[in-house]
Amino acid sequence: MTDQASPALFTFVKLTVTDIDRMTQFFVDGFGMTHADTVDTPEFREHMLAGKQGSATVVLFHWKDGRPIEMGNGWGPLGMITRDVDRDIARAVKAGATRRGETIQFGPARIAFVKTPEGHEIEMMQMA
Repeated sequence: MTDQASPALFTFVKLTVTDIDRMTQFFVDGFGMTHADTVDTPEFREHMLAGKQGSATVVLFHWKDGRPIEMGNGWGPLGMITRDVDRDIARAVKAGATRRGETIQFGPARIAFVKTPEGHEIEMMQMA
C-alpha cells in the first residue's frame, strides 16, 4: 500500500536575530512585508513576516537569554524577486540595509545583494 499523502510544503525561512523589533521594522520598511503574527514564550520570541500572497514567510527568531549569534558560511542569501531592482535596493538601503557589491547582469536577469542591519544576506533578482 502506497502513502498518497502530499509531501511537506516549504512555507518559511527562519532567521535568528538579536534585536527582533528593529529587524521586524527593517523587513516592513525595506521589503513591504507585514508583521502577521508573534509567538512569545519564556525562552524565545518569534515574529512572522508575510509578503504578498504565495510568497514564503520570514520568521524572525530571538533568544531572550541574550546569547550571541554567529553568522556562518553554510547558508546562502534569502532570495527575492523584484520588478525594479534599483528601486527595491534603494528602499532596502533606506530602511537600514548595506549594499554588497554592484548590480550584475546575468543573462536576462539583474541581480543585487544587500545585508540586513544584523548581517543576513539578501539577493534581489529582476528578470527581463
